[in-house]
Amino acid sequence: MIYINNEFKTIQFALYFTDNDDIDTRVYRFLLSKLIVSHTKKYQTKALMHKKLEELYGASLYARVERHANLNILGVVFTCVNPLMVKDDELLLEVITLINEMFVNRSYFNEDIFLEEKRLLIEQFDSLKDNKRVYANYEFTKLLFDQDLYGYPLPGRIEDIKKVTLKDVIDYYQKSFLDQDIKLYVNGSIKDYTEQIKNQILIKENEKDFNIDLSFRPARKHTFKEEMTTMNQAILKLAYHTSIYRFDDLYETLLCFDLILGGYPESRLFKEIREAQGLCYDVSSGYDYYKGIIVITSGVAKDKKDYALNEIKKLVEDFKENEITEDELTHAKNYIKHQIQSSMDHQSYLTKSTFLKSILKENVTTEQRIKRLEDVKLEDVIKISKSIILDTSYALYGGQK
Repeated sequence: MIYINNEFKTIQFALYFTDNDDIDTRVYRFLLSKLIVSHTKKYQTKALMHKKLEELYGASLYARVERHANLNILGVVFTCVNPLMVKDDELLLEVITLINEMFVNRSYFNEDIFLEEKRLLIEQFDSLKDNKRVYANYEFTKLLFDQDLYGYPLPGRIEDIKKVTLKDVIDYYQKSFLDQDIKLYVNGSIKDYTEQIKNQILIKENEKDFNIDLSFRPARKHTFKEEMTTMNQAILKLAYHTSIYRFDDLYETLLCFDLILGGYPESRLFKEIREAQGLCYDVSSGYDYYKGIIVITSGVAKDKKDYALNEIKKLVEDFKENEITEDELTHAKNYIKHQIQSSMDHQSYLTKSTFLKSILKENVTTEQRIKRLEDVKLEDVIKISKSIILDTSYALYGGQK
């Protein structure tokens, strides 16, 4: 159990269940993330569970499945007010008791809730084309990653979802889920409660060793796909290969480049494509540091699809002539530095970042991150800007079908 002692007004319990990502177990983990927090044997419906949380001074409880590198992580976060704030000496015991009920010797899973969550998940797949942004991202991701696990939806394949039963999920929970890496973090003003928490929490932690895989296939010949649908705009996605990953020496350098490219309102994409040319409703870039990919996303008028695609590609190519300036780099560094420093004021960020550093074996402190950011050299950013390779692009656009 890891204690993070600080002066937040709430106490946060965070449980992380980590295993190697596996396409065959995704559906179990995703559905478990819904079932675990929705009910217990004592509070057997969502309504009863919600009522209990309200009685605990409006405590919050949520679970989320995420993929980090080659790991699948199910996180459960329970946040309650500090007992001193409400002068309730029994509050922490009630919270811990509920957490124990969720995970210790759990034998009850409500089948009606399972069937509801399964139905909602199937409906999300069935209605995918109705949400154009989600559908575009889904198709683009398949095109970019192909057979890589990143190319499959986090809840699993639709055929797996349709055939899964509650018995399948319970079997996975009992035989595999509690045997994975399990870590518990407690974050808040807890110096007066550490012994109580230690004695009352019955969850058994488990330590596993993972080989972290940060890799992707080599850049390929540019692959482009476009689809026509019924809508009044076009959604564009472009992926650039960098071969720079989270723990590489040039990681902070690439963070700066991504920001200058399209990561904030002072970026070239925003100022040139959106403001100067008025080509799009929105445009931005994002860096996937687990796969070494920069993805540009934009929404444009459907009759400007081809022109906008070419202008975005020209802007990226233009870095070879109109090199990044020292002023652009300074602004990017200051922006990222502010993000790092301000994130330290958020309890959930502190909890999660502490866990991720542990599971990913990252030993860089916040101070070291800022120092590495400050040491980024202009010539290295310029070099990256000239070396990225357009790998995949995709367009979903409105038209007559």
